[in-house]
Amino acid sequence: MASETWVQGIVHKLEEGGWVKWVRRAVVVAFCAFIINLWMFRDNGFKGLSQAHAMDQAQIAREIARGHGFTTKLIRPAALWQFEQNTGVFNVERTPDTYHAPLNPLINAPFLWLARAHWVMTKDDIVYTCDRIIVAVQFGFMLLGVLVSYLTIKRLFDQRVAVLSAWLLLVCETLWDFAVSGLPQNVMVFLFACAAYALVRALEARAAGTRTWLWLSACGAAFGLLALAHGLTIWIFAGAATFALLVFKPRWQTALALIGAFTILYAPWLVRMKRACNNPAGVAWFTYLHQIRGSEGSIHRSMEPPLKDVSPWLFREKIQGQVVSQLERLYYFLGRIAVAPVFFIALMHLFKRPETAAFRWAILLMWLAALLGMSLTGMGEAPLFAPFAPRVQANDLHILFAPMMTAYGLAFTLVMWSRLGINVRLVRFGFIAAIFLISGAPFLFQFIDLNSRPKGRVQWPPYVPPFIAILNTWTTEGEVIASDMPWAVAWYADRKSLWLPTTVKNFTDLNDYNQLQGRIVGLYLTPVTANDPFMLDIVKGEWKDWAAFIMRQVSGAGLKDFPLKTFTPLPIDGECIYYSDRDRWSSRED
Repeated sequence: MASETWVQGIVHKLEEGGWVKWVRRAVVVAFCAFIINLWMFRDNGFKGLSQAHAMDQAQIAREIARGHGFTTKLIRPAALWQFEQNTGVFNVERTPDTYHAPLNPLINAPFLWLARAHWVMTKDDIVYTCDRIIVAVQFGFMLLGVLVSYLTIKRLFDQRVAVLSAWLLLVCETLWDFAVSGLPQNVMVFLFACAAYALVRALEARAAGTRTWLWLSACGAAFGLLALAHGLTIWIFAGAATFALLVFKPRWQTALALIGAFTILYAPWLVRMKRACNNPAGVAWFTYLHQIRGSEGSIHRSMEPPLKDVSPWLFREKIQGQVVSQLERLYYFLGRIAVAPVFFIALMHLFKRPETAAFRWAILLMWLAALLGMSLTGMGEAPLFAPFAPRVQANDLHILFAPMMTAYGLAFTLVMWSRLGINVRLVRFGFIAAIFLISGAPFLFQFIDLNSRPKGRVQWPPYVPPFIAILNTWTTEGEVIASDMPWAVAWYADRKSLWLPTTVKNFTDLNDYNQLQGRIVGLYLTPVTANDPFMLDIVKGEWKDWAAFIMRQVSGAGLKDFPLKTFTPLPIDGECIYYSDRDRWSSRED
């Protein structure tokens, strides 16, 4: 009898007692651990980084871990031009990075330092150990972002909506795709969730008649960190500040708390950029010229960026086209969560709680400001080759709004369902299951793919990390390799890499006039250019001056006027080629 009572007590605790919440938490942890294991260690799982910006930020993080400060091994011709124009000096040895925001590299640096024994990638490595570290950090921030979003949604609505929203986020494939890309979006989701939580608490304090400035200061600090993760998020802060100044009084105190905290955190970075290149925006502001003066890549590869006659009128057509394009794909950008776009319908619903009703307008203002910012810059050049995951883009800010929009859309959907008066529990369960099935379908398909027959071990094309890493053994620390994918050379080969200039003349001038101190010893060409549209990009487009090299029509006598006169094809199937100042491989081949 005693044993039966003990068993009944255990069952009661599991079903209704104090153990219920711990069992639920254990289920969440087990689910996340299982999926992360699938992504990271299955043959069809993680195959290495596939995003240029992710590799670029990773190599900066490694330089920070080495004690070299916020420096880069990727040399942009436009940055070289900016340094020489504004400061008269270009530091080849320790080149300050003036493109990326600092927070993501700073977060990654300590973790890379702990793995410093694995910095050198060998030819035998298939997946770079440091790639896994970068992705593991992003997984951690993804889970933190979901947790903080859950806490915010719980305050806005109730436990049920918060739990369902959190699970919708956990089966949102886009968040997982961003994590394995190495891009900082999951760091940004976490910081935006923190800012949203602080703003909601400020609204609650306002409704209760207590002081709001502490929570507004916390909100401003979170936005300051968010801007340090990606400068484009300043547009979101502009929307939040507009909302706060309209809602909170006295306005001077609101501005002092919110904008003051933001400025305290972000201003030192602007000072650093000003000291580095005499321009607080660095070379990153050239991104706004994307589609105005060519692609972002062609602008950064130019030794004299096309800045003349740039006026605001030129941006009208770009903004119009970008807004239409982004709205057409909004469902995709919001993580393909079925109820997320319902947020815009929920704007017409009268929510009972004042902070819930007010906060939806804050979300709308921030999203509209983000839409304008993304339209001015463009979403970023999508990766050329992404066989492993759906394409994610470096300037995507829509995903930051997915948690809160999901909550509002779900709450509104459940309210509308309740008004139908269908009280059959099985039907209600089926309705919620349908929402999860539609939202989680991409995640389910990816899950099936992860457990299917292996399809490849690397992100080819264009990346074959082991054979990029071999360039490290062919060159020395002080030498420079030009390439059409310098981010990969800087990360996997751990060598200074010049982004291939727009013209061959620019390249030879850099060599002949010793602008890089005579250090250019190699040229590494890959499918990044070779697989571009033949007529559009190679023959008539931005790569036309390098067409003969890209199509492998230059050899022997054709190299007599070119400083790099020897070459060797590289795997896979000779689709990569390496030009060098001399034969550096014959005696070193394994």
